[in-house]
Amino acid sequence: MMIFEATLGAALPVLLAGALEVVPQLHPDSSEVHDEARSLQVRFERRRLRELPRTLGGGRHECDEIIGRLCVWDDDDEDWKPRDEPEAIGEARAEFLAALDSLAGLIPGDHWIFGQRIRYLVEATRFDDADILARRCGLPERWRCHAYRAYVLHNMEEVEAAEDAFQQALEAMPPSTRDEWADPEPVLDSRLLDWLREQPDSASAADRLWMLADPLFLASGNDRWTAHLARRVYAMSSEGARNPHQMMWGRDLAEAAVRYGWPVAWERSWPSVGQQSFRVTGRDQPASFRTFPPWEVLGPVDEDAVAWEIPDGHTRSVHLPPFLDTLAPLGGQVGRFWRRDGVIVAGAWTPPDPLTVDSVLATPPLLHAGLFVEQDGGIAMDVRAEAAAAGTLRLSGPVPWADWGIVSFEAWAPDIRRAYRLRTGVGLRRVAPDVLSISDLMLVDGSAEPASFDDMLATLRGSTEVGAGESVGVALEVYGLGFQSEVVGFNAWVERKGEGILTRAVRWLGIGGPKEEVSVAWEEPGPERPSPHFRAFRISLPDLDAGQYDVVVEVSVSGRAPLAGRRSFTIR
Repeated sequence: MMIFEATLGAALPVLLAGALEVVPQLHPDSSEVHDEARSLQVRFERRRLRELPRTLGGGRHECDEIIGRLCVWDDDDEDWKPRDEPEAIGEARAEFLAALDSLAGLIPGDHWIFGQRIRYLVEATRFDDADILARRCGLPERWRCHAYRAYVLHNMEEVEAAEDAFQQALEAMPPSTRDEWADPEPVLDSRLLDWLREQPDSASAADRLWMLADPLFLASGNDRWTAHLARRVYAMSSEGARNPHQMMWGRDLAEAAVRYGWPVAWERSWPSVGQQSFRVTGRDQPASFRTFPPWEVLGPVDEDAVAWEIPDGHTRSVHLPPFLDTLAPLGGQVGRFWRRDGVIVAGAWTPPDPLTVDSVLATPPLLHAGLFVEQDGGIAMDVRAEAAAAGTLRLSGPVPWADWGIVSFEAWAPDIRRAYRLRTGVGLRRVAPDVLSISDLMLVDGSAEPASFDDMLATLRGSTEVGAGESVGVALEVYGLGFQSEVVGFNAWVERKGEGILTRAVRWLGIGGPKEEVSVAWEEPGPERPSPHFRAFRISLPDLDAGQYDVVVEVSVSGRAPLAGRRSFTIR
């Protein structure tokens, strides 16, 4: 969780204790009305500061990053929950908004006053009022009206409608503003920036990055894109305004807002012993995470597959969809199987027990599941299903040949605001029919003995965790056979994750410990005609300690270089 902190002195300006009130003038001067609105905004933020929840810990923190006047760090506390806002702050905000309403009636075309009204209505979660106000927007610069309406829609979780409104705003705003708002540079790390600058078509490459930053292809619209633009709107509405840090808005606050969003809660520290200064801390959503892909998965690269990891700790920018409380790793498996006209991608996942145990629902929540493949900035495969959050989800579908693609296996339970995701970059290149090659290895259910590819799809194991002492089923296909009579040799073994070839060879020679007993080998005739050669087998896992392992299968044919594939699994 990202935290933003600024230090303030003890001597505060006088805090307004009573209600905010505007006395109408018969012939108001617009500048005086505007100045009155700014004065009221400052007074409200001072009142907010006085009422903020207090917390211990006024000492200095080690900053992961310093943005201008702000110290930013990640405290790794994903269990933190915001405290309820003090009633006094809510009452003061309501009074402030009522006063702004009166002032807006005197100078209805003032975009600064309009921006404050929208921003504080959304902050108060008065979305219906904010939506009505945005619909009635009469600002002379119509693009601002579209932008504010889109900002409200994004916060209402109406992502597709927000996209449409933001598109109208982008088309109508000045080109320089549009370029600044759409620029992904502020939220990209240095390696992604280097990648973007190396692309021959940087505009298309940027569009691809925004598409891949979408946390869930399952959900309609791209909430990462609308969140980015909503943060721009927030920064626009905050120009010339005070905030809980008691700072005037500046480039540092705008950068922090665009990269991390605006804090969802604020705390004020008690002064340390012997000090008069205190700190104001803003916290973002606890489960916010980096949504942009690591550059390695964008491919094509030498590796056959590159996992898309969600890193812990400080990142360049974070986001959490407004319709989620958490996005967790999906611990299933995906694999590729080659065909004449493309590749079949298959995936399986078993939801964890806490998904149903922790739920307050009487029955397991409904899961939306999807298996997607991105190629060159577009979705080339989109397979979806719905099921109760119990049992194993199995999805598969065809995808065209391509040098590279990104597979996304997703599950989403809207009723409990949870989602799970597995993404990985993979090669999807065409393989010549007579070239020896193999599919990905897939684990199948413990009691299953699939005799065909279709049988395997129905018995794919939904987890790569295996109990101690279990046996595990493994399935794969071999290609490039059937053009002549050939004998295929299979040699399979299990090795601890990360174990080198030399270490395993030493054990096989009996020098560095007992010879590995978890292995199996056999030979069999290849197919009589060119076709994928399916094979499944079982391998026992006796007395292996808990930890991470790989099952490795080596395929050999006389006169051809042997091939090996592996599948990682964990012994509980």
